[in-house]
Amino acid sequence: MIQQGSAYWLKNQDSQNSHFNLLELASTQRAVTNYVKILTGREIPVDFVDPRGDSMTDGESIEIASRISHKNVDEVVGLALHEASHCVLTDFKVLKKLSNVILHNDRYKHLFPNKDHVFLFTNFMEDRRIDDFVYNSAPGYKAYYESMYESSFFNDTIDKGLKGTEYRTETWESYMFRIINIFNPNSDLDALYNLRKIYDIIDLDNINRLKSTRDSIEVAMEITDIIRASIIVEKMINHDDFDKSTLKESHKKEGEKNDVSREKIKNAFQKQENFIKGKVKKSSGVSSKQLKQVDAISKANVEIFKSKFEDREISVHVIKKLTDEVIKSGLYGAFQSPSSLLGSKYSHCYEEGINKGKRLLKKLQIRNESTSLESHRLKKGKIDTRRIYASDFTEDIFKRIDRSNYKPLSIHLSIDGSGSMNGEKWNSTLINAIALGYVSLNVDNIDLVITIRTSGDLEGKHNHVPLLIFCFDSKINKAHDLRKITNYRLTGSTPEGLCLDALNKFIPQSSYYLDSYLINMSDGMPNFRAKNGSEYVREEAYAHTAGVVNKVKKKNVKLLSYFISKNKNKYKTEASECFKQMYGRDSRFVDVNNINQVTQTLNKLFLSENMIS
Repeated sequence: MIQQGSAYWLKNQDSQNSHFNLLELASTQRAVTNYVKILTGREIPVDFVDPRGDSMTDGESIEIASRISHKNVDEVVGLALHEASHCVLTDFKVLKKLSNVILHNDRYKHLFPNKDHVFLFTNFMEDRRIDDFVYNSAPGYKAYYESMYESSFFNDTIDKGLKGTEYRTETWESYMFRIINIFNPNSDLDALYNLRKIYDIIDLDNINRLKSTRDSIEVAMEITDIIRASIIVEKMINHDDFDKSTLKESHKKEGEKNDVSREKIKNAFQKQENFIKGKVKKSSGVSSKQLKQVDAISKANVEIFKSKFEDREISVHVIKKLTDEVIKSGLYGAFQSPSSLLGSKYSHCYEEGINKGKRLLKKLQIRNESTSLESHRLKKGKIDTRRIYASDFTEDIFKRIDRSNYKPLSIHLSIDGSGSMNGEKWNSTLINAIALGYVSLNVDNIDLVITIRTSGDLEGKHNHVPLLIFCFDSKINKAHDLRKITNYRLTGSTPEGLCLDALNKFIPQSSYYLDSYLINMSDGMPNFRAKNGSEYVREEAYAHTAGVVNKVKKKNVKLLSYFISKNKNKYKTEASECFKQMYGRDSRFVDVNNINQVTQTLNKLFLSENMIS
């Protein structure tokens, strides 16, 4: 069976009636943004509707409903694509000056009192023109369009209204209802005197003859003029002085009776009219704060990694990019906003880390240098110009230059961000991490990624999840981005192996051309409990972490794992044994007051004579 629409890319199709969570909303927003770009060839912003107001297409941006479920997601996507096409094809400047367009048209300037009807029929014709554009340029989006129209135009209430006795008198309301639904299979072209004539004027089969919004306005004025004349004639016929014997036999049909009330049909018609006018009511199921978090999720490219633990899978949320929006929105409760009155007690670590990095950098300038070996009197290679002038061409006159550089290093520095790291341990760890970040930005062939392993709450404390945060990447970030890490809040737990399992996906394999390292800094044992009662603790968690570490090593990744301790106690002894079980002989134990030995070890690593040509 071929999947169409959102069924092709949306997961969790079993939750048909549940509303999307923040991650699903962000995923939908990204999908719609991509579809809009593909369809229009333009970067058109796609945002969720603000819960404080209604939404209308302004030609520059698109707003979509934030109350989405698997049941209505295709409708939401279809509406966004429809509005995107308006942004590209509709001339909104002309629409704003519609009154002037009517007044300057000698044939139809008498329609100025009916400008609202001209506007409605212009939008109707623009929709038909745009539908034709989408169906022909992007037929793959047809499923979304059909879902959108089924919601408002093809339903039982409208069908019965078209076949029934209502809206068969010569009035503006009757014509609007019949014209808006004129392409419904249940449409009765004999319900009104001039409906069939209007159908021919619309001429859907040749709708591509309309090349612009002005063309749509021209057809709309012609339709409006016909209806106006028809209503005038109807009033004359119903006047007491009119001789009805002069009338020709009417072709109008009466319609059939049904059980649908006029009020119900009118409500359905009002929804259609609002759609044509661009006044679609888009429900908002989230607060302004949550909308900011959705925006943060989208910009940070948050994804979910499924880590297998025992007989189940545990979802690890991965923040792939630490943006300002992540920090300011309070996403997962992992960061404290820089604007907080309390400020961050670790803000001083940035300056100290940068200064330490500058001192370390002086010792590492040698990595920016290369060595070369020049060989002469060879039988092949490049011609040695210094030997040509004196050569009798019986000697070897070629040379080769071999240049060697330090082997590139890819380092993933992963830090335990649990609450137990708070205080001196985090202070020292943060300073050293920032120092290494600064060095990586200024030394050739060293790429550094800094991640934090923790847990956080998404959409309230009822959804507590393991969290892996990519805080810094020397390939894309600058030195000032290191300051963002100082806003981190140490309130999470220790989903050690779960987060390392997610991280392993991003760690490159070592090769002749690359040395890959994983540096771990932590202070305790795995400990994570979800709100649903799921636990990641004790021997089972230790064994799982050890298994993940072995997976990393199989990629020939070199591991340096540091256990940061403060005081000797029963917990430290137990944690040390656990640490050895997880990381084996790669375990190293450092006191919080002597954490500099971590950077000293790395300094030796950076200067090791590991050259490649």
